[in-house]
Amino acid sequence: MTRKEEAYDFIKNKIVQNKLHPNEVISENQITDQLNMSRTPVREAIKQLVADGLVEMRGRENVVTALTASDVQEVYELRSLLETFALKKTINLIPEFKLDEIDNKFRSAYQAKDWDIYLKVDTEFHELITHIAGYERLKQFLKILKAQTARTRHVSSYNPYRMDRSIEEHQEIIKWIRERNLDEAEKALAYHLQKVYDSVKAYLNYLNE
Repeated sequence: MTRKEEAYDFIKNKIVQNKLHPNEVISENQITDQLNMSRTPVREAIKQLVADGLVEMRGRENVVTALTASDVQEVYELRSLLETFALKKTINLIPEFKLDEIDNKFRSAYQAKDWDIYLKVDTEFHELITHIAGYERLKQFLKILKAQTARTRHVSSYNPYRMDRSIEEHQEIIKWIRERNLDEAEKALAYHLQKVYDSVKAYLNYLNE
C-alpha cells in the first residue's frame, strides 16, 4: 500500500464511519501528524476523495461533503439499476460454495452483533453479484459509487433493528440465487435496496427535524 492509499483509506473510513462529520473541515496538518507522513500523499488522497464525492473544496478549505436526501436517492437509484443488471448476468455464474461462505459469514457477524464485520460481508456479497461476470465497464461505474454506497451502508446501521431485517433480506436473495430463479432474486434484491434507502432516508429526516 502506498502512502497516498494509506491516507485515502484513513480519511475515507473516518468519513464513512461519521468520525469526520458532514461540513467538517479536514485538517491536513492533523492527518499528517496522525499518520506520520508528509503533506503530499495526504493532498493526493484528498483530491481522490473530492473525485469520489466525499470531500469538496470551499475556498481554500477541504470540507466533508454533506449527505443530502437527493444524494441518497441518486445513489440508491443508480445502485439498484446497476446491481439488477449485474444479477441478470451473474445469477448462473455464482458458485454454490461462495453462497455457502457468504451465508455463514452473515450468520457469524449477526450472532456477534458486529456491524463492522457485517458491513464488510455485505460489501463482499454485493460485489460477488456485480463482479463475477468480469464486466469491466460495470466495475468502473460501481467503483464511482463505491464510496457513497459505503457511506449509506454505515448510516443504515444506526437503526437498531436494521441488522435483524437485513440478514432476513440477504438470506432471501441468497435463497433465490441458489435456485437460479432470476425473477424472485431480482424482487428480493430490489426489496433489500429499497429498505436500505428507507433506513437512510429516515435517519436524514430525523437529523433535519
